[in-house]
Amino acid sequence: MRMHTFEKEDSLENFFSVIKKIIKLSFRIDESSYVDELHLLCIGISNKNQSVIIRGSIDKPKNRIYLTILAVNNSIILKERNTLKNTNNFPKELGKILFDIVENRKENEKNFTFSDLAIKKPRERNLLTQLAENEKKILIRLLHTLEEREKDPIILGKYPFSLIDMDGSWEIWQNIYGSYIDLVENNLIVSKNGTLRTFRNYNFALNSAHHQRIADLVTFEVEEQISKPVSNKSANTFKNPHEKIEAQYSDEEEKKGTFKINFVFTNKKRQQLKLIRMLKLSSEVKNFTQLLHKNVLKQYSKIDSQIIFISLFGFEATVGEHLRNNLYGNLNGNLSILIIPPIDNNLWNNSFITNSISSENDYKHKLGMNFEDFSNMRKNGTINRIQVKEMETYYNDLMETKKSSDYNSQQIKFWADILSINNSSELLNIEDSRMQMQELVIE
Repeated sequence: MRMHTFEKEDSLENFFSVIKKIIKLSFRIDESSYVDELHLLCIGISNKNQSVIIRGSIDKPKNRIYLTILAVNNSIILKERNTLKNTNNFPKELGKILFDIVENRKENEKNFTFSDLAIKKPRERNLLTQLAENEKKILIRLLHTLEEREKDPIILGKYPFSLIDMDGSWEIWQNIYGSYIDLVENNLIVSKNGTLRTFRNYNFALNSAHHQRIADLVTFEVEEQISKPVSNKSANTFKNPHEKIEAQYSDEEEKKGTFKINFVFTNKKRQQLKLIRMLKLSSEVKNFTQLLHKNVLKQYSKIDSQIIFISLFGFEATVGEHLRNNLYGNLNGNLSILIIPPIDNNLWNNSFITNSISSENDYKHKLGMNFEDFSNMRKNGTINRIQVKEMETYYNDLMETKKSSDYNSQQIKFWADILSINNSSELLNIEDSRMQMQELVIE
């Protein structure tokens, strides 16, 4: 299956019109194809032993359209239904079979576009490759046609993230993780009050790539925004619901503000998420944000990245040790990492947090003085300049540490609420979902 999420305001009728024009080039559009206010279905039948099912749905509050493309092998479909391909009624009968398969799954799944149609695939590698190539070609044509209408290309671009390892079908994992990711995104949108932009199922792979590289959720926000107008040179396209964020910046503006990016990656393997895979993705995110800062988002003082890993089957034990030894906020090179589902209802993370400094007066210098003692002696001139400089540096560093720790602590509490950490395991339906995936192994 090939998929794409369009983050734009449009109607399914417009999409359906474009899809039909493209499908007509190689397929006969079945009469059961339809579009309504919330869904579209286009079934293309071909005598070349391949047909295609295109499904779409719209999320109006988020101005988002989901689209999936599934190429199927005609012989396998007909064989399962004991139907002979050489009958005069072949195209119409195959169209009815495919329509029934889609509609029978429509009411049983959480999302019409991503419902698992349970259509058998050919075992031969060359036939599987042909189906995948057909899906890719159709999506490329759709994107080329639709992108001609786009005025604002997305700044995310393409990057070869290692996101293609998967057990089972994409549709199954979507129905396991999808509702929880929806909840996280909705919580973020409400908490940020329109200052955040979100992308669901963003594909970082080149359009022509054989495999898609899909991140489940990516979000942007800006800290300490500037209100000066932007020059016409800026081609960045990140926007919030009110105006483009780039419209607040000038190419000549002094670099200010932090551009914050959150990545949500789900583990789609029937095993624990391995530390080596987590490290690889973390390194890729670091490289990606560095390139984004250098080539596209130069006007920001820095890009601050955070990764949220969600794994149905948990994590290797070494992940916890890695988090403890690579604290975010302690070394600049470390990214902020959050782990879901939690252990003992705690949000696993690598943020630097210390509870040993509640205030400057609770911590004494090696000379036995707290901050208040030091301040009084400095006023009275009873300590020399070297001592003054040493203790000012000491207490400045101490307060910076406290400030960083307090900020990190606030962020962890914020994300624990956003991720509904106390009942995340129930929201992900851990036990039933694991059983569902294990049953696939038995089959």
